[in-house]
Amino acid sequence: MSIRRVVLVVAALLALPTLALAQTSRVEGMAIPGDYIKDYTGIYTYTSCITGVGNLVYGELGNVKATTNAPGDHPGDRAMGAVLQNLFDGKFGTWGVNLREETPGLGTGGNNSGTSLGNGSDPNFNQNESFDLMWGRKYGTTSLGLRLNRSHYESKVEPLAPGVETKLSFDPTAVGGQNFGRNITGFGGGMSFEMSANTRSDVSFLYQNRSYENSVGTTKAESDGKGTYLLSGRAFYQWQPNVVLVPVFKYYSFDLSQKTSVGPTSFDNSLKGWQAGVAGNWTVGNNDLFVLGVAFASNKVEEKQALFNITDPNTGLTMTDGKATESIAPLVFGALETHVNNWLTLRFGATKGAYRTVKVEPTAGGNSKTTSSPFSMQIGAGVKLATLQLDAVLDQYFPQTLGYIGSGSTRTNFPKVTATYAF
Repeated sequence: MSIRRVVLVVAALLALPTLALAQTSRVEGMAIPGDYIKDYTGIYTYTSCITGVGNLVYGELGNVKATTNAPGDHPGDRAMGAVLQNLFDGKFGTWGVNLREETPGLGTGGNNSGTSLGNGSDPNFNQNESFDLMWGRKYGTTSLGLRLNRSHYESKVEPLAPGVETKLSFDPTAVGGQNFGRNITGFGGGMSFEMSANTRSDVSFLYQNRSYENSVGTTKAESDGKGTYLLSGRAFYQWQPNVVLVPVFKYYSFDLSQKTSVGPTSFDNSLKGWQAGVAGNWTVGNNDLFVLGVAFASNKVEEKQALFNITDPNTGLTMTDGKATESIAPLVFGALETHVNNWLTLRFGATKGAYRTVKVEPTAGGNSKTTSSPFSMQIGAGVKLATLQLDAVLDQYFPQTLGYIGSGSTRTNFPKVTATYAF
């Protein structure tokens, strides 16, 4: 490759989208669970952490979709938000507001982020977030944080003349239909404690009421179980001058039960899981970051209606009644974030399950067990432009092609970009 092309590629990085506060693109570019590093995206899980991120405005500039460049199209999962620590001179605490195009997963900052490891991601796909408000206040060595969010859709047709009334109170565009497009009203609270000079702990509980109704006249389908929650806890322990240990525990439960006015009238469906792990954050080189950790997880689906398209390999049929259990023991993950200079940051990371099994147990019999450990890797970059920081997840082939300028490749070089302005 010519020197001229190399110079042009570097110049393109400047024009695109370095610091620790980098929103979801930073975490996704490192391919590791966000709980195990310091990043302000932690406020979506650990609400009390909002008191420690300062003043900032962020923009999620979106994820590239398969139909990008089609007429009238745009990237998906866009958002804008702010955290204001000095609002009213700070007399009433820290306030946060998040304006999103799509409803994020429980305890995450984006629609594509998972709640837990493996198959434990949030199954709800309601796209109609109405608001997301956060508040926090610091009391000495303790911080308190609260959160309120709502996602709502409703369509009601009342005929002018006597006829059949129709009502939909779920997102009809949701992947998987009505049970995965529920309306959401969520409440959350959390606390942070300075336990000692070298240890801080965060705990949080997020609860959401998720419901839907689909009725035509006297025929009705609706949610039977509405409660969904996430319990999270972590700690930051300064083990060595250049090493911070971060243990994490999370437990979540999604109730997907539903009932109908025609038989069978009730279906008990649920997705539950937990995650526990520990990671080391090493400060290396010139204030660079190396992360290495392990995590154990379990996810269990129990259903009386085919919701998750779980196929029994013994019969080739979709499981309509039974349970499926995923066990990860453990998942190993690592990442490196290096500051090339005062304006450019590069990062990459990977995860690999040392042992992962999925056991399918239909009520009718024919149990099966599958073992596999997929490998996942991501790369990312960040550029500091005056007071604005741009971060991007890079296309997997970017190091080999250097994009269109380097090789003429027409692939999308930066499938996700976010912007952060701190003040």
